Amino acid sequence: MLSVLFSRFEECRRSFAGTLILCLGLGGCAAQAGNLSSSEGTMVPHVAEYHFKMTRSEPGSSVVDASGVLGYRFEKMCDGWVTEMQQIMILQGAEGTTVNSAYSMTQWEDFAGSQYRFRMRDYLDGTKVDEIVGKAVRESDGVKVTYEIPVEVTEELPADTMFPTQHSAMLLERAAAGAKFGNDLVFDGSGDAPTNRIAVVISDRKKPENTATDPDKIATTPFHRMSLAFYPLGEAENGPSTEMAVDFGENGVAHAMRFDYGEFEVLGTLDKVSMLPGPDCGS
Repeated sequence: MLSVLFSRFEECRRSFAGTLILCLGLGGCAAQAGNLSSSEGTMVPHVAEYHFKMTRSEPGSSVVDASGVLGYRFEKMCDGWVTEMQQIMILQGAEGTTVNSAYSMTQWEDFAGSQYRFRMRDYLDGTKVDEIVGKAVRESDGVKVTYEIPVEVTEELPADTMFPTQHSAMLLERAAAGAKFGNDLVFDGSGDAPTNRIAVVISDRKKPENTATDPDKIATTPFHRMSLAFYPLGEAENGPSTEMAVDFGENGVAHAMRFDYGEFEVLGTLDKVSMLPGPDCGS
């Protein structure tokens, strides 16, 4: 039972980590990777807190309860966006066994979507079990990824590969333009499958429903529900590794997240959110 629970936990942990990285940081389908700068004016720098809880569990599921919290910071600097997140998740098995993890990610991405730096750390029961550090640079014929930790290695990705904030800005632009679908290649640097083909279905505009503590009223904008399926690069024939839905406010604030694992579902709800000041970059 513990091995089943742990394998399920690994799936959940990777799903939470990768999809949160790609989706929390939020122009048109014809925009080319590397030429997207509209994120500077579209997205609101902010700090937010979310909590997660299980909303459904099938009879016989190896996981009977799931809960977690997430702290998220999306800050505008003079040369790009800095994203920081810390997430804790607890899964409980049918026989009472629990698995606890903590996950942190820090990333910097320039406004043009041409450079990206990342650091990820994974912990189980307080012990670090994984760390990934690296950078990616967009070149004329592709994207070059250089890892520093755990080993020094380079990787070449296709020229149309996007970075997380760049992709999120693209989703917002598509929603504003009335587009309903998207299919993009995105690299985030996390875990065993850092590059994914992401298929997305975008809903019509919806009225905000959250009850978060929101002194700056930045979670009161309309949102679009985006249903995303993640296909690891080179493994599309195996179907999506993760599916989720995110309620994205039109200013880039995520109102809610829903993870469907078949046996059970987890809902992430926005608790608190507030705006961050912009940088003082002089003249």
